[in-house]
Amino acid sequence: MTERRDYYLGPAADEDTKQVLDTAIAALAAVRNMGRGDAGVDLHLLMSLIEEAKTRVGAAVTEARSQQYSWAQVADLLGVTRASAWQRYSRGEEAEAAHPAGSSLMPPVPRSARQGGV
Repeated sequence: MTERRDYYLGPAADEDTKQVLDTAIAALAAVRNMGRGDAGVDLHLLMSLIEEAKTRVGAAVTEARSQQYSWAQVADLLGVTRASAWQRYSRGEEAEAAHPAGSSLMPPVPRSARQGGV
């Protein structure tokens, strides 16, 4: 396990981020066989990457919490307040605690219903 810092950096957009995003846009254009230079295509590609990133944030928060990151630390990394981070992402944590992996989210079906009875 890596050593944790005492100070957590919020999100930052810099030259490294720009270069990685430009590479990702170009790669997605190639995979989708789409030409670059058209504003609509570029917008589509960028929004596709943003949507994928959004879907991964919840899982990343859940993983950070499973590694004992506090809500304050998670909030710092997200660039939001602790309350905001908890309000937005704690539902997944609560659901997992209430229904651990492998357990059913559905209530048990009464025996009479399983056998076709009333």
